[in-house]
Order: sequence, then structure tokens, then C-alpha cells
Amino acid sequence: MALPCTDAIQRLVDSLAARIRHSVAVDDERGRLIVCSRHYGDEDRLRIGVVLSRRLPAPVAEYVNGFGIATSATPRSIPAHPGLGLKERRCYPIRDHGRLLGYLWLIGAHAERFDEVVGDCVVQLSARLRERSVQVSEEEQRRRALATDLLNGGEGSARAARDLAAQGLVGAEDEVAVVVAGEATDPETVAAVIAEATGGRDEPPVRVLTAAVRGRGAVLVTGRQEVGQAAAWWAEEVRRGVRQRDAEGGGVVVGVSNAGRLDAAPDLLRQAVLAAFAATELPELPPVLSWRDTGVYGPLMLAAMTSPELVVPPRIAGLGTVARTDSLARTAEVFLDAAGDTAAASEQLRIHRTTLYYRLAQVENRTGWDLKNGRDRLTLHVGLKMQRLLDSGIPALLRGEEGRRESS
Repeated sequence: MALPCTDAIQRLVDSLAARIRHSVAVDDERGRLIVCSRHYGDEDRLRIGVVLSRRLPAPVAEYVNGFGIATSATPRSIPAHPGLGLKERRCYPIRDHGRLLGYLWLIGAHAERFDEVVGDCVVQLSARLRERSVQVSEEEQRRRALATDLLNGGEGSARAARDLAAQGLVGAEDEVAVVVAGEATDPETVAAVIAEATGGRDEPPVRVLTAAVRGRGAVLVTGRQEVGQAAAWWAEEVRRGVRQRDAEGGGVVVGVSNAGRLDAAPDLLRQAVLAAFAATELPELPPVLSWRDTGVYGPLMLAAMTSPELVVPPRIAGLGTVARTDSLARTAEVFLDAAGDTAAASEQLRIHRTTLYYRLAQVENRTGWDLKNGRDRLTLHVGLKMQRLLDSGIPALLRGEEGRRESS
């Protein structure tokens, strides 16, 4: 959706281009094209590509930023780079009281001869870009509010779904998926990461909307095809971006839901939240975890949520805590995770195979189950996984999530 001030920016750019008989382009502070004039035969391959994609390719952005344009208060000339399809050009940073708002670009050698007349235009563009920045911020806040209402569920969710569709932000045939950062990550950091990455050449062909839901930074990914793959891409982007911004961000975890219909967004949020929490609490799981890859933990978490009376059989509780590396519970879990491979289990536990056999015999004696019996092994394995969940912080999360859903 074009912002009202964009027309004013276009008029300034067209007027300048006609006066100096050179094509002019204006980007925002992230290098995304806002407007450009007609061409006067001075365009290069890069300019044509940018007009189509609305964004500088990453290698080009790295090259031009290497000349200090983001910190400069004065124009900078950028040498040609044939390998990138880039002719020599001149960059005029546009600032408002020191704050970078965007860039004006002229293509061609000796463009500095236009510095005076371009400088007058830059002053006028500064005011217009300041207005645009405010409008962009307000529009983004409205979109975030709609995405948040959609994910929160209840009557507001249905209303938000209609508004998102009416504004063309979600198509009638679109699928959606949800990406959620762990509770320790500031939602504003997630929003900043998405804003920085949006519009890049490598970005999947989907729409993304950010939200702050129950203290967590969330991303709604929507499109007609390959939404699940796109959500996985954005999840990795969130983790990478948060880690770059936070020196203590090494422990960043991100959960990803399945793809589904728009009206299922609150349930997809729950999947992503549980996946993120499982990644936090269970060290054997990767830091970016999709709901489908939670394995047995996914159904167990849902079972614990829908059937709070579900408990670990007393026979398993008597094996000790799974978290202790020397407990019988841990021995049995590693053995069963290894599908009964005693060599692999003893190596992972760092014990002799004879010690493993002795401990497994104790497990059978205490539980009364036969580890050669498939049904007994399944009962023990599932029970141990439930014990691991109960020993973590997940039960408190499940109670909190279920309470929020009931109050929605």
C-alpha cells in the first residue's frame, strides 16, 4: 500500500531528474527502493534489477556500505563494479538531525557537479522521509496489532482475520504458519530482525507479520505455497538476527508451527510456543524446532494439557529422575532411545556394557516389565518421556497456556 507522502517524494525526484537530466532514485535506510525517476540512458543492470525487486542484492549492499554511506553526513562516490553490474554512482545520505532516513542516488561519473542542486533537494526530501517514517511506523503498529489479535484467539481473532484479508495482507487461499522465539527474547528484537531482513533477495516469496503475544515475539508467515519451508527459513533468520544483536543470545530458541488455515492461527501459535519451550527445556532437541520434529514430546505435551490427571506410572517414578546421568531412569531412556542397541547405549552413558546389563536388570526388577516385550518397552519409553516433561518447567507452561486459552 502506497503511503500518502510517497507522491510528494516522487514529485521531488521527478523534478530533480528533469532539471539535471539524470535518473534519480531514493532508497529507505535499509536500502529498499522508495521511488525512482524515468531513466535518461544512464541506467545500469543493477538499477534495472532494483526497480523490479525493490531491494539492493546482498552483495551490492555489502559493497556500497563498505564506503561508509550509513555513517556519512556528506555525499560519497561509489566506484564502478562491473562484476555486480554497477556503474560509478554518487550517494547522498538523507538525514534528519543526524538520524539516517534514506539515500538519494545518481548514476554516472563526475556526478559531484550536481552536489549543490541535489543538496537542496535532499533538504526537502528529509522532511518528506521523516513524514514517511512516522507513517510506516504507524502502519506497522496497526499490522502488528491485527496479527496479535489473530493469534490471541477468541472473538478478536475472527475480526482480525477479516481485517487482514480485507487489507490484502492474507489471501483467501493462503496458508499460515507461526514462528515464536523463546520467552527470554525481547519481542521488539524479533520485530527488528524481521524488519531488517524483509525485502532481501533471498527472502522466500511469502508475507510476514510480526506480533507480541503473551510476552513472546511471534512472526505470522502467510502465502499460497511452501509456507512451511518459508517459516523454517524465517525461524533460522530470527535466531541468527537475535544472536547478532545480543552478546548473550547464544541460547536463543525458536519454535515453528505446522502450516494451516488462517482460522487455525491460535492453535498454530500453541504449537510454536510448545516447540520453543521444548527446545529450551530438553537439551537433546535443536534450538530451532518445528512442531513436527518434537517427536513423542509433542503428543505428550498435548496429552498433559488435555488430561491433567495423566501421571507417570509409579513403577517408573521409582527409577529416579531422568535428568540424573547415573539414575536407572536415565539408563533405561538412553537404552530405549538407541532402539535396544547396547553398544550405542553404553557408549553414550560412558559405562561398560556389563554395567549396562546390570542396570537394565534392576529396571526390570523394579518395574516388573520385561524389556524384551515390545508393549512393556513402549510403556516404559513413553512413561520416561512424560517423566522428563514433568521434571522440566513445561507443566507450568502448559497450565499457563491452557488458562489463557480458556480465558480467550
